[in-house]
Amino acid sequence: MTLARSRSLTGPYKLHPDGPLLSSRHRPDVELQRAGHADLVDTPHGETYMVYLCGRPLRNRGRCTLGRETAIQPMTWSADGWLRTTDGQGLAHTTAPAPTGLTPHLFPPSPARENFADTPAKLPLAFQWLRSPYPDELFSLTARPGHLHLYGRESIGSPFRQSLVARRQQAHCYSASTVIEFEPEHYQQAAGLVCYDNSAKFHYLYVSHDETLGKHLRVMSCVRDSPQTDSFTPPIAISPGTRLELRVELDHERLLFAYRVEGRDTPWHWLLQQFDGSILSDEATAPGAPNFTGAFVGVACQDTAGTALPADFDWFEYRERPFIADPEKV
Repeated sequence: MTLARSRSLTGPYKLHPDGPLLSSRHRPDVELQRAGHADLVDTPHGETYMVYLCGRPLRNRGRCTLGRETAIQPMTWSADGWLRTTDGQGLAHTTAPAPTGLTPHLFPPSPARENFADTPAKLPLAFQWLRSPYPDELFSLTARPGHLHLYGRESIGSPFRQSLVARRQQAHCYSASTVIEFEPEHYQQAAGLVCYDNSAKFHYLYVSHDETLGKHLRVMSCVRDSPQTDSFTPPIAISPGTRLELRVELDHERLLFAYRVEGRDTPWHWLLQQFDGSILSDEATAPGAPNFTGAFVGVACQDTAGTALPADFDWFEYRERPFIADPEKV
């Protein structure tokens, strides 16, 4: 962010003598990177704050899986009439003192588990879907009350009509899970739990069917900057008619999947493979325009045969948490 001033609207303007008044460009050690696009606000007590966009890259990886975020910090008008950060360093900070004399406004916390029953007419605000202005073509909250009823549409890599409902990842460490009812009839039908950045970058734990193994579970990964773009884990046989719980644990760039049959007092079955969660970021891509949205986690359903076979999701849970070394202890 920089500043220019003039005594006339039409100029001439003089640039800030320090150049950028706040920047992370030459300080890779600062936690907040990509700082820019600022706005100023004055409080009733005469304090000036600046809000701006930024990113929090994974340490030692430089990838911002959380996309664009908003930061705030106090500013001061110096004796020479120029705006500067209060410490004069021109750097972005992760914490800021609260304004003087303002009453805190606390927002109620969002529930960790969404049962898809409290608001049958629409999805909760945190959930989004892709591209279509006609959500009834993709999902329903009334076809099976208390469930998110996803209709199978195009492939997970399609840039057009996908049946995918997800919420934004808002922390570097989280746990997400869901329960799925889905009985695919052939390999063109699939549904499951997805960690998604865009149609070319995702990790997808899904249920499908083939002639040899029948109903099965596996992970498909699309890693844009890998020599092998698409990869699959070995399929795991699943008994027909079972409701499966699917789970993902993310600790910074370490991503792990697990599953179990719902309703049975059994431990989670963890997949042996560890996946790279850092690929769900703008920086893990070929040259081109970034999308800034950050990673999402949610559910998806495909039926490339065109029969729109649906999958039902009873609930979806998302919990942010500190880093853990052993996901078995969560």
